Amino acid sequence: MTRRSPLPFGADPTPHDEVLDVDEVLVIPRRADPPARAPFPLVGSLAPLAVALLVWLVLQSPLAFLFALLSPVMAVAGLLDRRVGARRARRRDGVEVTRRRQAFRLRVAAFHAREIEALNRRAPSARTILERPANPFTATAPGRAVISLGSGHVRSGVRVEGGLDEDDPDARRLRSEALVLARAPVLASPPVRVAVVGARPLADAVARGYAVQLAAALSPPAAAFVVASAERDESAEHWDWAHCLPHFGDDEVRLGAVGDARTPLPSTFVVVAESLDEVPPEATVVVAADSIARVTVLRHPTLASPLAIDGEFVSVVQAEAFSDRLRRQASAVLPSAGLPGSISSTELENLPDARAPRTGPQPSAGLSAPIGVGEDGAVFRLDLVEQGPHAVVAGTTGSGKSELLVTWVAALARAYDASEFTVLLVDFKGGSAFDALTGLEQCVGLITDLDPEGAGRALSSLRAEIRRRETILRHAGARDIADARLAGRLPRLVIVVDEFAAMLSEFPQLHDVFADIAARGRSLGLHLVLCTQRPSGVVRDSLLANCELRLSLRVNNAVDSVAIIGSDAASTLSAAFRGRCFVSAAGRAPVQVQVAHTDPFSIAARPGRRGESVRAPWLPALPRLIKLADVPTPSSGIAIGRFDLPEEQTQPVALYDPVEHGHLLVLGSAKSGKSTLLETIAHQSASVTVIGPGIEDSWDALHDIVELCRTRREQGGEHAPLVVVVDDIDSVLRRFDAEYQTELTAALTMLLRDGPSSGITFVAAAQRLAAPLSALAPLFPERIHLRFASRQEYIVAEGAAHDHDARLAAGGGHWRGARMQVAVADSPLRSRAGAARDHRALEGSSPPPRLLVVSSRPAPFLDKSNGAVPAATRLIDAGDRAALAEFSSRAGEQTWIVGTPDAWVAAWTTFSALRTTTPVYFDGCTPGDFRSLTRRRDLPPPVEPGRAGGWLLDPGGAIARFRPAEVSARQRPETKRIS
Repeated sequence: MTRRSPLPFGADPTPHDEVLDVDEVLVIPRRADPPARAPFPLVGSLAPLAVALLVWLVLQSPLAFLFALLSPVMAVAGLLDRRVGARRARRRDGVEVTRRRQAFRLRVAAFHAREIEALNRRAPSARTILERPANPFTATAPGRAVISLGSGHVRSGVRVEGGLDEDDPDARRLRSEALVLARAPVLASPPVRVAVVGARPLADAVARGYAVQLAAALSPPAAAFVVASAERDESAEHWDWAHCLPHFGDDEVRLGAVGDARTPLPSTFVVVAESLDEVPPEATVVVAADSIARVTVLRHPTLASPLAIDGEFVSVVQAEAFSDRLRRQASAVLPSAGLPGSISSTELENLPDARAPRTGPQPSAGLSAPIGVGEDGAVFRLDLVEQGPHAVVAGTTGSGKSELLVTWVAALARAYDASEFTVLLVDFKGGSAFDALTGLEQCVGLITDLDPEGAGRALSSLRAEIRRRETILRHAGARDIADARLAGRLPRLVIVVDEFAAMLSEFPQLHDVFADIAARGRSLGLHLVLCTQRPSGVVRDSLLANCELRLSLRVNNAVDSVAIIGSDAASTLSAAFRGRCFVSAAGRAPVQVQVAHTDPFSIAARPGRRGESVRAPWLPALPRLIKLADVPTPSSGIAIGRFDLPEEQTQPVALYDPVEHGHLLVLGSAKSGKSTLLETIAHQSASVTVIGPGIEDSWDALHDIVELCRTRREQGGEHAPLVVVVDDIDSVLRRFDAEYQTELTAALTMLLRDGPSSGITFVAAAQRLAAPLSALAPLFPERIHLRFASRQEYIVAEGAAHDHDARLAAGGGHWRGARMQVAVADSPLRSRAGAARDHRALEGSSPPPRLLVVSSRPAPFLDKSNGAVPAATRLIDAGDRAALAEFSSRAGEQTWIVGTPDAWVAAWTTFSALRTTTPVYFDGCTPGDFRSLTRRRDLPPPVEPGRAGGWLLDPGGAIARFRPAEVSARQRPETKRIS
């Protein structure tokens, strides 16, 4: 056992450059400062004496001296109490500091363990290398190799604050322990230039340990080991084992004796010298192996020296066993003499067995095609049917994955026509890698990440392709696609996916689709070729289990190589051999292949044998404009557009049946196609009533529908269906004042609940579910969500978040969980055979000869010069009591009594008597004015804001809107009624 030299107490350890980076600062808990010693309470002792003296002077009682005796007792008791409290506080602080320092030690220990683990992963010791069964090569160049010189005390990367107090030795000890990594690997950073000094048996044993580490780190194509020996070097045979190492690269690694001083040393070496005088100046690390008990680092670029460490001694027997094992392991990854550095597809075709004849009827013969050259120098062929039925291709960037896929697909296209083989290309690296293949007759399409909507649509259609092929097999009575009865009817479909991981990150739900294809694809003629950089954790076991054909180009780590081909061989491939890969089929040992590279122009020149048109496994997207004339007329119901169901490869007609489905609410932002959808429904309805946006029109139409609903309910039986169309119903409701809005909402609630039993169905459109529409929305069983500008508005409108798409064309939306496109009718929205005729409006009627006028603006009526009142009409001011008294006696005279609401309230007795025989005209009044004068609770029909006129109340109590002819002609502004 070598002797370790512990660091002196409180000293800073030697810095080390191979530690973990850490941002966390560990603070050593410190003890609380001791409280100041409490002085004797002199004032507190004298105060009771003064009080006792004062009491004695006043009371002349001896008991006063008892207070004097309490004075020293209280002073001493208070002093003792403070000291006992201080002692208790120090004990509590001591316990807390001990607990926190123990937690500090645990955190430091955990960090040290992670540091040592990281160092061991970067440079495994010779003992670890000799004991492990397999060797993962971690360096591809000598300048990247790292070795461990041994284990010793080095500086930790932990950052510590505190522990510098001279009066706290425990804190100083904690600091010293935290800053030191005990028994940690001491590394020699690259490039490794090590000289071992000492007696040859000991020095050779230490140097052999370093050589073993270098041989285990460097991949065979990276370097070649050269053993140098001095003249009359009797121990030269101790390095014969190094000649058997499988390394064959161009870079040299020197081992053994220093050799001739005139011969320059390579960039990486481990040499042995008997004295410091023989150490070459190029050596950056010098290790002295004086005895079995002592190994000392005499020179190091980053460590303070000398530094005593625990060294590792490797015997010649151990080194020879290691060399044999390494050579056997590397034999599977060494370049074969029959493998060229590169080969083109043209050169491959000129080889004798490149065009092997196909045997057996198609498609049972499989899909066999040459992709490159094998270890024996012969053409290497892959049969996706016999060796698959699915394949996984792994390889890091620049290893040649895309070239392999292009060569494979092009070879299949040359061997099979479109009646036997088709290919779907999926490229989530932009699509440029497969551009040359899109011109092939057998190519049914190219899906890229540049068109996410189209990609998701096409990939989702694969489930429908599975069902379609199952149906064809069932109708043909065949068990699988190899049945001769299906020859020429159902080509095999190969789905090639480049960057499978990127596709799953964009569409994670597709993993189940591909797992389903992998499970059932053999019999259905569906084959997967999945390509990815990191197969570990991307391709699930359920999918990987059905991919028996495995191809691995160069990968970055042994884990990925083992996951694909069951060996770490692919992780040792050199980057110089682009297209070099290992192929494993059905769990057999991998074989090495050089894949041919294909010129894109050669693919375009030979597109394959032309046959019938190739069927794509998905339907094109719905057009942005669908005319109603192009949609098949249904036998029942209303055709409102087409659904898009890529999962079923169908685009059926979207049918809406008002009787069966009930009320329909269409939601969408401005210009999303809401009005178009209402026009489409109204165009096909036998009986439709359109409620316009005007206040008067909508109020009258809705109340007529209420009367119609009541009449139908009283009559019973079945009634002809009536469709009531309301565009922008949320805007219509908000136009009314609060009183009217409440009554209108109540009427709509009654119609939505009871209307279906009377054959009345509402179809409404709105932009958002705001009050008061939010109270009516639950009464609409059917919802169609068209385009919304933002996802938040879409969710507020109770749409599914995953359905939101702000890029939809006008008329595009979702209904019943499916994408749909609204059909456009040719005729505009209109009303046919709807509500009864409006009896509420008396617009343009001649005014009655005798009239009570309640006006908020009486001036136009009292001033005849503006033409608001017929010329022959006598005007009486409601405030003129004498004229009012004569009104009843002049029954045949054309007379109007005009007054403000307040004036008529003042003369309410007269107003009440006159209204029983004389009509009352309310001009510009509010519902409150009407109620205060008539003592009625019902609302008069609303009047459009900005339009002249008001309400006419006849003596019988009937009320209607009234616009006298003269008033209508002179006061009413021009308006356009919207039906």
